[in-house]
Amino acid sequence: MNAQKPTSPTARRRPRFQFSLLGLFVLMFVGGAAAAPGYYMLRGQGELPQGRLVGMLMMLAGPLLAMTLLSIFLSLFAGNDGD
Repeated sequence: MNAQKPTSPTARRRPRFQFSLLGLFVLMFVGGAAAAPGYYMLRGQGELPQGRLVGMLMMLAGPLLAMTLLSIFLSLFAGNDGD
């Protein structure tokens, strides 16, 4: 069986799991934002007496804050389309 080779050198495929810098930044930001409430809630037992409260507030208010900031960001940049 003959393996088919690409007809031109530019027809090579990208590796399956390749991240851009922006994609890596977003992935790390989401991972950090998801891990932060867990850290505060776990440390709320002894070291940080108000840690559980901080963790719960981050978990409940975090998505609302993220969507608000995303909405503001998109409205600022969507308004500059040449109107």
